[in-house]
Amino acid sequence: MKTNKIITDNILKTFIRYVSFNIISMMGLSLYVLVDTYFIANGIGKDGLIALNLVIPIYSGVLSALGLLIATGVGTLYSIYLGSGKKEEGQRLFTQVFIVGIIIGVLLSIFGVGFSKDIVKLLGATGRLISLSSSYLKTLFAFSIAFILNSIMLSMVRNDGNPKLAMLAMISGNVGNIILDYIFIVPFKMGMFGAALATGISPVISLGILSIHILQKQNNFKLIKTKLNLDQIRKVLIVGVPAFISEFSVGIVILMFNLVIIKIVGDIGVAAYGIMANISLVFTAMFTGIGQGIQPIISVSYGAKKEANIKKVLFSGGTLALVLGIAFYLVCIIYPDPIIGAFNSENNVVLYDIAKKGMRLYFTAFVLMGMNVVVISFFSSIAKSKPAFIISMIRGFIVIIPAIFILPTFMGINGVWVIVPLVELFAFIVGSCMIVSFFKKAKTLQMK
Repeated sequence: MKTNKIITDNILKTFIRYVSFNIISMMGLSLYVLVDTYFIANGIGKDGLIALNLVIPIYSGVLSALGLLIATGVGTLYSIYLGSGKKEEGQRLFTQVFIVGIIIGVLLSIFGVGFSKDIVKLLGATGRLISLSSSYLKTLFAFSIAFILNSIMLSMVRNDGNPKLAMLAMISGNVGNIILDYIFIVPFKMGMFGAALATGISPVISLGILSIHILQKQNNFKLIKTKLNLDQIRKVLIVGVPAFISEFSVGIVILMFNLVIIKIVGDIGVAAYGIMANISLVFTAMFTGIGQGIQPIISVSYGAKKEANIKKVLFSGGTLALVLGIAFYLVCIIYPDPIIGAFNSENNVVLYDIAKKGMRLYFTAFVLMGMNVVVISFFSSIAKSKPAFIISMIRGFIVIIPAIFILPTFMGINGVWVIVPLVELFAFIVGSCMIVSFFKKAKTLQMK
């Protein structure tokens, strides 16, 4: 069984293998995000960029967040079962989650396709933006089943000892997305619908690649006859809640920032923030790659009661996240002109000025953000949902909501840019205290 190599192989080599594959996967996702934004900004213009930024909260807060909720929960519990030698229990869990994923996907498609215009109006779209953003949103929701199942299968294949195939699947889907973006937007001139269609086809391509794991009989998991166990589904959702909150909060934060920025500097501020938000999503995806990479190792080690392995992986993940975070920030403050220029085809001076000043403040969050992601992933990986939930709530809602009502009042647009760095600092302090407390109290590693 492939997954047992996590226990028997050199732990640092295993760390490098899993984390590198997942970082490369997320780099592919990052490239797609940037290219998608680039094609929309240059092929459709400022209105397209604003429409995209209005829709991102729904994509992050619903499709992506629900996919992560289910995928993180089932992947973590499946690995713990394998580490404990309970293979059939893991298969039963996968079967139930797969069925639930299909049901959720169908419901989301019905909801998103039927109410897309109403949704974008609530998000603040007016005039031409209603047509642009609703077209994008409707098309995305039509592929809800593919998005949900792809998240589940990526997690299962990764946790089943095949992170390389999971990486290839993600990269294939994202490269396909980029190629289709160009075809649909540039020569075919399909606008926002074309951009969304390319994004929707991406998980379908990924699922095709992931099926190789099953067709070549490399899998320890499969669909088996079983009854729906609501208690098992509840456990999956509880374990996945921190990941859901982290992703869901991205959408909420973008939505709230959009509304505040519009009041302070108008639509051009939303376009500037759109550039920053998409760049931020790119680097956040890299941190997520570290979190996803350490999860199978920690989960299996936890099931097998290998405490030394867990500590080594946690330390290595945190160190890597810190180094990358500092590097990301330095790149953004040293080279702001080419970064902003890539998304400012109209050479709007006001947009450039807002984005450049904002980047220097907003992106200081990168220094601590990665380590916070690693800490959340650690607690989720050992099915300790409470501390992961608390840290996720701090990063997602507890500090941000009051701050966004207070700081801009006194600091203007700069008050918006400093919110996320302050949130990450507070989350880091709390998370560090929880990690120290956990290892002081933990004398045996067992599920509770």
